[in-house]
Order: sequence, then C-alpha cells, then structure tokens
Amino acid sequence: PLQLDCDLCAVVSSSGQMVGQKVGSEIDKSSCIWRMNNAPTKGYEEDVGGRTMIRVVSHTSVPLLLKNPDYFFRETNSTVYVVWGPFRNMRKDGSGVVYNMLRRAADVYPGAQIYVTTEKRMSYCDGVFKKETGRD
Repeated sequence: PLQLDCDLCAVVSSSGQMVGQKVGSEIDKSSCIWRMNNAPTKGYEEDVGGRTMIRVVSHTSVPLLLKNPDYFFRETNSTVYVVWGPFRNMRKDGSGVVYNMLRRAADVYPGAQIYVTTEKRMSYCDGVFKKETGRD
C-alpha cells in the first residue's frame, strides 16, 4: 500500500487553464504534489511547477503516458503513479488491456513506481464521487 506523509498538498489538474497563472513556485513549495493524467510540467514550470510526487492516471490516459515513456518513467522516476479504471481493463489474468500495458512499462522501466487501484477501492471512490457530486 501507498503510504504518504504530507503537510501541505497541491493537486494540479490537467487543465490548460493553468497556463499563464505563474503559480509554479507556490505549487513546488508543497510537501506533496499530485498531478492528474499526462499533464506536462516540462516547459510549463513557471505556471505549474516542476515537482511531482503522485500522478493519478485514468485508464484512458495510460496510452498517452506510453507515447513518451522515457519522460514519464525514466526522467521523472521518483514519481509514484496511481492508475485507476474499470476492472475489465485492469484485470491481472492476462485480459486486462491497460494492466498489460503497465506491466510491459514496468518491465522496461523497473524503477517505475506504478500502483493500480483495486476493484474494491474503485467502488469506494465511485461512491464518494457520487455522494459529493450527485453524478455517477
């Protein structure tokens, strides 16, 4: 299980609305910096900062990470990846398409820290999201 000790967290979305905001140095002061999907930092440090501790990735964004694996899994090798998606894509029995992609990436980049959410945890998070937003 993933264990964190954070005093101040920054959660940075993958929205283009961050461009031009010039809050990168403020974000980088946080003890834990969470980023979403494959949002780039390289070249945007002034707006979004340069540090990343956790990158939460949707199953639909995994192929986008794998288009630039040296950046995501070698250059930023201290980043922890938490990948979520429907069970059918994350199955470990050989038929989970996204899980298989991640497995191959972990073989090529053995230092990559990749966590996949469990079906139980996904169900829990879905419930929290629905409770807080009223949407599935």
